[in-house]
Order: sequence, then C-alpha cells, then structure tokens
Amino acid sequence: MLFSTPQRAALISIASNTLLVAGKAVVGVLSGSAALLSEALHSGLDLLAAVMAWISLRFSGHPPDWEHPFGHGKWENVSAFLEGLLIIAVAVGVFYQAGRRLFEPETITLVPLGIAVLAVSALANLGVSWALRRAAQRFDSVALDADAAHLSTDVYTSLGAMIGLLGYQLTGYHLFDTLAALGVGVIILWIGVRVTHGGIHGLLDTRLPEKEEQVVRELVAGVSPVLELRELKSRKAGPVRYLNLTLVVCRWENLAEIHRLCDDLEKQIQSRFPGALVFIHPEPCLIQPPPSGEAGECTCPLRLNISYPLK
Repeated sequence: MLFSTPQRAALISIASNTLLVAGKAVVGVLSGSAALLSEALHSGLDLLAAVMAWISLRFSGHPPDWEHPFGHGKWENVSAFLEGLLIIAVAVGVFYQAGRRLFEPETITLVPLGIAVLAVSALANLGVSWALRRAAQRFDSVALDADAAHLSTDVYTSLGAMIGLLGYQLTGYHLFDTLAALGVGVIILWIGVRVTHGGIHGLLDTRLPEKEEQVVRELVAGVSPVLELRELKSRKAGPVRYLNLTLVVCRWENLAEIHRLCDDLEKQIQSRFPGALVFIHPEPCLIQPPPSGEAGECTCPLRLNISYPLK
C-alpha cells in the first residue's frame, strides 16, 4: 500500500508540491503573470504545510511519557492551526500583488506554457489530494486532512488562473489576469479561515460531534445493569478520542461485577472508535435498603431480586 503510514503520505505530498512550486515559479517569473505567480505562492504554502504536517505526525506518533501522560496527539491540531494562519497570510500577499498589478500592469508572455503548467498542476493536485483524504480517513489524521484541503484548493485556483491567462490571450486585457489572481486570493482566504477554525477546535478541547456521542449513548443504553448515563464529556486530540462517562449503577451490585461491566463497555466503545481512551466513573443509585435487620427486597429498578439483610 502506498500510504502505509501517515508520515509516508505527508512525504508524498512534500515531493509533489516541491515539483509544482518549481514549475509555477519559473514559468510565472518568465511570463510575468500575476495569476501564475499567486499560484506559485499558494503551492509554496502547500509545500510548507506538507512539511509541517510531516513534522507534526512524527511528534504525535510518540507514545505517552511522564510529562505527557495523554500522549502527543495535539501536535496535529497545532499544525492545522498554524497552516490555517499561513494560508490567511498568503491570501493577504496575493491581494497585495493583484492590487499592485491592477495599477501597474506588466506584459505577460509564454501564455500557452503557463496554461499547460497550471493544467498539470490541477491534475497532479487532484490525484494527491484524493489520496491524502483517503489516508486522513484511514488514520483519522487532522494534519493530513488539512494538507488535503490545501491541495484540493489548488485545483480550483489553478483553474481560475487558467481562465485569467486564457482571457488575456484572447483579449489582450490585463484585467482578466488580475481578476483571476483576486479570485485565487478569495479562495485561499476562505480555506485559511476554515482550516484555522478546524485546528483550533482540538486545541480548545471541543466535544465530539453529536453523531459520535449518540453512538456512545446507545452503547451505554444496551448495558442492563446501568440505570442512566449521568454525564458524558468528550474531546479529541489528533486522532485520539477521550471519553469521560459517569454511570449510575445499582448500589447493591457486586464490585467485581461493576468492574467487569465497565471493562466490557470500554471494549465496546473502542471497537467503534479504535484507539479511544475511555474513563468510566460509576456512581451508586439513591435507593436505600430497608431498616437494618429487617428482611426485604431491593427496590432498585436494576436489581429487583436482591434480598436483605445483605451479607
């Protein structure tokens, strides 16, 4: 398999972006196209993002240690957040360059070559971004998903730049190239905001999606000795989900039985969410026994067959 590890997926992205940056930059400088230069800047950012993703995946893969008992998964969230900020910064740079070219137009040459480079870039990024997204789903990686988002935007921005160059080729007006560069900037800005927003979710310990929490509630509901799920707290750091459950159980149940119940429930949750760290806190129900020394039966809805006095 090509992407046997998330780190290998990031390395493939680095190699792809290195070639694309070199091609776009050379043709952009030779042709003088603002749209092509903005695309080279965008691909340069993708290269930097791929390097950051690779570094974060290297660190996040380290096992828990004394100083980091919960592991290093948040390295991926840090990487995604920083990548988003860099994208926003590049968008500002694209706007500046496009605005300057609007008032100081330059002659554009080698238009057919520029269009060819952009077409190759769009096809290459389409394939690599698809593969990275598959790898992100397989490894549940925030960093790879952010990297895939960068490359997928290159497909659209490359098409926009191609339209600008084609408009200039047909009409001779620089406005087409400049407007295409501005369009590229808008797309980059939107992606930057989205990636930053996604990265900061993990840093702020945002709870898991409602759909995932509902799966946990359904698993708890299927455990007969549990009266209720009193509290569910969740968060995610990199690919690791953390779940804190407070369960109400029969106060007259055997301690060993409660321990077995918690272990079984933990395994069920981990079967649905591999690698999840589950912390379960059982609390006794509020049902009180008959007065000491009197015979009676437990009125707890969970254990109606327990007789008193308990021994």
